[in-house]
Amino acid sequence: MQRLDLAPLAPHVRELLQHIGAEADKAGVRIFIVGGVVRDLLLGVPVSDIDIVLEGDAPAFARRLAGQLSAAVRVHTPFRTAVLTFKDGLSLDLVTARRESYARPGALPDIVPGTMDDDLFRRDFTVNALACGLNADNRGVVRDDLEGLTDLEARLIRTTYPESFRDDPTRILRAARYAARFGFQLDALTQEALEAAVGAGAMTTITPVRYFLELGRILDEKDPAPALDLLSLWGAVRYISYEAEDRALLVRCGAAREERLAALVHGLPPGKIDAVLTAFNLSRTAKRAIAQCLRHHP
Repeated sequence: MQRLDLAPLAPHVRELLQHIGAEADKAGVRIFIVGGVVRDLLLGVPVSDIDIVLEGDAPAFARRLAGQLSAAVRVHTPFRTAVLTFKDGLSLDLVTARRESYARPGALPDIVPGTMDDDLFRRDFTVNALACGLNADNRGVVRDDLEGLTDLEARLIRTTYPESFRDDPTRILRAARYAARFGFQLDALTQEALEAAVGAGAMTTITPVRYFLELGRILDEKDPAPALDLLSLWGAVRYISYEAEDRALLVRCGAAREERLAALVHGLPPGKIDAVLTAFNLSRTAKRAIAQCLRHHP
């Protein structure tokens, strides 16, 4: 049994998680921190987001906590999730453990409440399917149903089930982002599944907005070029223009997301640039910032 060291978290965050676990015990629900927070603590890298999953009604539990902790709560009813935001800017995502199915490749999932078994299985990669208990009887204990600890040690990206990329092709962009950020490799079967999905046209089944949501996260990385290199190698670049020579322009354009996106659309025909930015559902402010970048770096 492996235990997770929460010491790298700020003291007030540790106290908050202990309080949440105690409230879950009172409510009779099982509750865990899940995904990136567990992965990053195990890797010894800074934690940016904290996701909490419970086998119960996450919005109702979030409202209960909000009243106790003077936090704002925002509920996303279709996904049975809630976000708690505190006065110091800290935010926590609370998610109802769920089971997902896909009516067609690339569609948003159909969701029903489920168990932690279901919730871990529906995640993108095994290294993101690690959980840590917050209840009194399992506080700090790592739950590893899918051998994510083994993959983390081997520095491997592995999907949780074979049809993962077909069901949700945005996971291809996430695979590139995690592989580039951590210096991980895709395991052999995952690489085969990715190539098969791309070859079958998986990237055409997701909308431009969903593509850009994941592309934007790549652009927010300290250095987006390695992930973009992987997408180019895999044939998964869509809507934008990215070639080896674009690396230099990517650096010259700066670190802001809009500046980096300008570098990735500059090679498109002028008439298509605005169409792509509109398809990405960017704000007028973002479009103006990109237009300014394009004028500076024609």
